[in-house]
Order: sequence, then structure tokens, then C-alpha cells
Amino acid sequence: DTNPLAAPPGGAMTASDVHTLVAYAKQYHVDVIPEQEAFGHLHHLLKYELYSPLAETAHGHVLAPGQPASMQLIRQMFAEIDSLFPGPFIHIGADETFELGRGQTMDRVRTEGLGAVYLGFLQQIEQVLRPMGKRLLFWGDIAQNSPDLVKTLPKDMIAVAWEYDPAQHFDRLITPFTQAGLETWVAPGVNNWNRVWPNFANALPNIQGFIRDGQRLGATGALNTTWDDDGEALFNQTWYAVLFGAAASWQPGESSIEDFQKAFGHAFHGDTTGLIDAAQRQLAAAHALLQKQGAGDANDFLYWIDPYTNEGMFTAQRIRPVLHDVRLLAESALVAVANARRAQPSLREADALDAIALGARRIDFIGMKFQFADEIASMYARAASADTSRDARTNAGRELSDIAGMNGRAQDLRDGYTLTRELYERAWLRESRPYWLSNVLARFDKATQLWIDRMDRLTQARREWNRTHRLPPPDSIGLPAAMPGLIVSTRR
Repeated sequence: DTNPLAAPPGGAMTASDVHTLVAYAKQYHVDVIPEQEAFGHLHHLLKYELYSPLAETAHGHVLAPGQPASMQLIRQMFAEIDSLFPGPFIHIGADETFELGRGQTMDRVRTEGLGAVYLGFLQQIEQVLRPMGKRLLFWGDIAQNSPDLVKTLPKDMIAVAWEYDPAQHFDRLITPFTQAGLETWVAPGVNNWNRVWPNFANALPNIQGFIRDGQRLGATGALNTTWDDDGEALFNQTWYAVLFGAAASWQPGESSIEDFQKAFGHAFHGDTTGLIDAAQRQLAAAHALLQKQGAGDANDFLYWIDPYTNEGMFTAQRIRPVLHDVRLLAESALVAVANARRAQPSLREADALDAIALGARRIDFIGMKFQFADEIASMYARAASADTSRDARTNAGRELSDIAGMNGRAQDLRDGYTLTRELYERAWLRESRPYWLSNVLARFDKATQLWIDRMDRLTQARREWNRTHRLPPPDSIGLPAAMPGLIVSTRR
């Protein structure tokens, strides 16, 4: 409330929201730990002129150490947080301060070193906030690079080491803090960000190994993370890894992924058929196929990219060999969820089941889009190369109808975006306030309009064919002259 520019209307928790949340959590013996960035990740404040003088770089992301007003802002923000959250912990962030030393502190960093300036400011923050009597958590990614200086931090601070990819061992992320005498927590991640469905094949080994090594090296807690970097993530899609994080934290040693995968569907949804567990495995396998082709996984880029751009055609060459199998896996997951619900109408966590189905549909659409883009380009090329015989003209007309006619491929791709838009909006509003949703829906609308425009141009080309038996060049109507790596047969 004291810094109204920090978030637009509807984009932050009000005091009333916090009171409601804290009271709800208390019923279940849960302390709510607020996190407010006190160093980096402050662009949405620092982009305003009122606060820009506090930024390391103009309108950037990082508060500049050495600015007296920076400490005033921190004191003000955290006093308000302290008044609302009664628990013993507050997380002050302080991760990914990449701009440090590139602006106002350039000379200091050159003289003193990046680690000294960073950890010096962290100590100043702790001193300013010490009167609140809270334990302060901070992310460990920057401090871990200066293990000798970490020893200078107050011993009642809590370091949170984080890493979101699987690894054989995580010691290097944990020991800089445990050996310095600091209480340490570990923070794995559910791998949901920038994806249309979380990549649990990455998340579960990451959670398993990081928490195992944390226990072995004396870490006292785990903070399992979900992130919304892309602004599109749905929390109801993350339960699989969130709950594995709870199991791994409560169980001593290395928690079994295999045992968890066998137990999840029954424990969380009440599914006795095994179909929900099968759906989870199938979606993980779809991710793995795309990863093997060097395309990342079922990520936002693949979902939104126009397959006829240069980048889209380059990507198509990579993933074309696995599109059939990716689609089979996604569709099988969708069918498995539907069959489980039909056999057991009282399954628990219906919103989470809807979220699985949405993820499966979006992965399937990735495969469909690239497949149908190939088919459209191939059919148009065959129609354009048809000779003047009656049979050839008839076949060409059918090709063009399959592209731009009723239930043609272009309509299918339009319909794919409109359907998933509807399902996505419904899923979002079940768990979140409307803030930010319009930014995501705008992408659906833009992608839909792209295929509507293509349909119109293809329909005009089809009419020209019916009148003249000639087709305009493909690049004049938004199709590529050729799809790299795609062999177009002369016969359908």
C-alpha cells in the first residue's frame, strides 16, 4: 500500500488477502513465509522515474548498493510485510543480481570485487531489518561464488541454495554455506516455467538428488519451487512434483521416484485404475522425445512459433521425425485421464485433472501444428504442379479443399488455438485472479488470427484456381516456397 507503483491494480496481495491467507494456513499448522525481493528482480518498481535513481542501471532490475534511498525503500517495504505476516521467517530474495557492477557500482566492483559488494549490501539489509526479529532467508546463487566472504554473514541468516536441473551431486551448492556455519535450505524446482506442461522427467530427479544431498550435508529444510517466468504457468499442473518434494523432504535419504510414480494417482486423486499414473508417464515421455531432438522439450516456443518462419522451419527439421510419437503419447494421456474419470466419477482434485488434460492437448497441438504445416505446404506444391489433364485438375482441387475448405488443415490449426484458449482461460480463472491473463490470451488471439489470415489467402488462391487453373506463388500467400528437409511427393 505504501508503494502503489510496485504492482498494477489487481497484481499484488492486499492486507486483507494476507490476513485471509495467514488465517487459512494456521488451521493446518502452516506458517506462511513471504518473499519480497530486496536486491534484484525489482524491474517493475525501478522502471518508474520515481525509483529509477535507485537502480544499478537505468530502469533496470537491481537496486544499487550505496544509495541511501535504497535502504529506506527496503526498510519501508519490509516493515509493512512484518506487520502482516506473523511467522518467524521472511525471504529477501537477492538472487540473479546480474547488473551489479555494470552501472552505479562499477567502480566499487572493480576495486573491491563483485562478491564483496554483493555480500556487503546483503549485510546492510540484514542490519536494517534485524529489529523485526525475523530469520532472513536469501537465495544462494551469487554468494556461493565467494565462500570465504560468506563466513562474514550473520549466522542467523538462512541460505537457500537453488538448482533446477538433475545432477549426480549438489555438494558445490550447499557446502559454501554449511561450512560457513549458516543454516541452509535447498531449493529444487518443478520445471513448469516456459513449458505447456511441466517436465517432470527433469523435475523429479532434481528434487530427489538435491534433497538427498541436502539431508546428507546438514541442510535443515527444502523450499520446492514453481516459477512463472513466462506468465503462462498454471499451478494446478504442478502437483506431481510439488507432492514429490514433500515426500522427499519427509523421508530420510533418497526418496524413490518409482514408488512415488506408482502411488501418486491413488494417493492424490483416488484413482485405482493406474490410468492417471500412466498419463503422467506418457507426458514425460513426450517431453523426452522432443529433448532428444535438440528442441528443448514441450515448451512455449514450440507452441507459439509460426512453423513457416525461418526459425519455425529450422525447428521443424529437428522435430519432424518424432511428431507422430509425440502426438500418440499426448493423445494417449488425454484418453487415459478421460477413461479414469468415466470409470470413477468421484475422483478427487478435478481441477488438477483438467490441467493434465489441457497440458496433453497443448503438447498434441505442437505436433499437429508442425505436421499440418508440412501437409499444407506439400498439398499446395502438388496442386501448383498439376498438369492440365482432367484427373490432375480434380486431384488439385481436392488438395486445395483439404487445405482451405471445410475441416481443412488451416481450419484445424485455427480451431486448435481457439479450443486451447477457452480451456486455458477457464483453468486460469479457477486458480488465479484476472490480472495478467489478458497478456496470455492476446497470444492465443494473435496465433488464431494468423491462421485465419492464411485461410483467407488460401481461399482466394483456391478461387483463382477454379477460375484459371493457376495458383499464385506460395510465398505470395504466406506459405514457404519450400520446407527444408521436407520431401514432397508428386502423388498423394
